[in-house]
Amino acid sequence: MEEATSDPDVTRRANELYWGSDESVNQIAERLDLSKSGLYGMVGPLMSGHGCPACGTEVEFANRTARDRDELECPACDWEGGESETAALDSSADESAWPPSLPTDGEGRRALLGGVLLGAAAGLLLFGFTRRRS
Repeated sequence: MEEATSDPDVTRRANELYWGSDESVNQIAERLDLSKSGLYGMVGPLMSGHGCPACGTEVEFANRTARDRDELECPACDWEGGESETAALDSSADESAWPPSLPTDGEGRRALLGGVLLGAAAGLLLFGFTRRRS
């Protein structure tokens, strides 16, 4: 019995069988010629399609028992809860794109610079106003 493998096809098949069948872990491990611990080392969490109410990241089920018990967890902020407590997942958000990239076109850069300058001016005016009053 092989302890673990880096073969992506075996990993994909292990996850398909683990999450998509009612076979026991022992049956799946035997079918794939893996030890039980080798199988567990290959199986990743199941993404739920729901967002974390605390940070918006997609929450996941750690294992089949957690799925059966409706125990979700957030890989980003460690929130834990059930599906009824989750938020809608923003499909346009890409968590891997944080921090967001700055605009590269001329118009976007001008808008960004204008916002920075406007914020700095407002800050200076507020500072000057509060300094005069004290």
